Amino acid sequence: MKRMPGHGCPRRSLWAGSLAVVLLATTMLGCASWRPGGATQVANTPEASTGVRQVSFEENEPPGAEVDPVTVEKKSWWQSLGGSSVERSIRESTGRVVQDKARAKRLYAEAETLYDQGMKAPVDKRDSSLHRAADNFKLAGKYYPESDLEENSLMYAAECYYFLDEYPSAVEMYGKLVKKYPNTKYLDQVGNRRFKLARYWVERYNENPDASLQPNLTDEQRPLFDRFGNAIKLYDMIRLDDPTGKLADDATLAAANANFKQEKYEAADRFYTDLRQNFPSSEHQFIAHYLGMFCKLKMYQGPSYDGQSLDEAGKLAERMERQFPDRVAEHREAIDAAKKEVRAKQAERLWHLATFFEGRQQYGGARFYYFQVIQDFPNSNMADAARERMREIADRPDHPEQKAQWLVDLLDYDEDKDMPKIAPEDPTPRTANVQAP
Repeated sequence: MKRMPGHGCPRRSLWAGSLAVVLLATTMLGCASWRPGGATQVANTPEASTGVRQVSFEENEPPGAEVDPVTVEKKSWWQSLGGSSVERSIRESTGRVVQDKARAKRLYAEAETLYDQGMKAPVDKRDSSLHRAADNFKLAGKYYPESDLEENSLMYAAECYYFLDEYPSAVEMYGKLVKKYPNTKYLDQVGNRRFKLARYWVERYNENPDASLQPNLTDEQRPLFDRFGNAIKLYDMIRLDDPTGKLADDATLAAANANFKQEKYEAADRFYTDLRQNFPSSEHQFIAHYLGMFCKLKMYQGPSYDGQSLDEAGKLAERMERQFPDRVAEHREAIDAAKKEVRAKQAERLWHLATFFEGRQQYGGARFYYFQVIQDFPNSNMADAARERMREIADRPDHPEQKAQWLVDLLDYDEDKDMPKIAPEDPTPRTANVQAP
């Protein structure tokens, strides 16, 4: 299968992706629409029909391990008959190998040669060499654990799978490397590879979404299940394994943008929040505030539900005005529209609570929320309506008369236990002196 060039610098392309998601957000408020940019297609390849380029590319980087000279051991009669080879094969297949530094070095040297041959061969003829190189790299590491040789072996076994376009296997080997050597010298390169693979899976998913439980039995470039979820997991691994690395904030933003585009607003909000809190000096702070505000608005489910996300959206808008005045000016129309939407929904929420209490004949609570509408939105039509309602219920008791009190006491029934709380404290002192307009 012919390989295509990679996406280039993750950081530079992330800016383009972020801009695209910004345009998507403004579309939701009536601005320009966004569509993913098409990539150069190559004929006669599986990816040509999708417009998504494969992630591997020609690098021909030589393995970085320094290998000592190896002496050839003289074979005994037992080895000549193959007995030793049979025993070794059994041990290798079961993973019960005995540490053998000399054999590890020989296997590594053979793997280096096969790796170089594979990378220099034409794309359609390298598979055999790279597969054998990967097997030798993995086996060399088993024979010399807890060493630089094992660290190098894990990395270049992963690289073999990467250039073979067997991306799930590559991801598995990168994971084993970082798990066993958390401070590996290859951490930056692993992060770069993971970023490209995650972006590739997201792009493939965007063009052809599939169910998370739908198995993939034909494409070695994709995970068996949940292509999108595995891509987000890769972004997460970048920032968790190397939180101070140069791609940590980029990966966080990329994961947030991917979820935002799929309208998975709660997941996107978690990543935007993490970016705002844990990467305060990131160049993506404005985008994290801007798109985070839209996430909060989308997470709000209506006046019958919790209003925390609505309040947080308003706070993010205010914070943007203070911290990013120049950037806010560029998006003034969309931000002003979002602020108006927040205010309207906050007023609607207060009105809903007031009418709820009034419907239950809990006029004390109703007056409290009508007064809130008048105080917070004095120039709105809703404030005029709230004044009118307060006139009509001014002489009504805070609570309805309890009938059959003896039965209530007998059943220990609390009528108000399932009602929303109208305030942390008794609202009576605040509303007692309020005169109906």
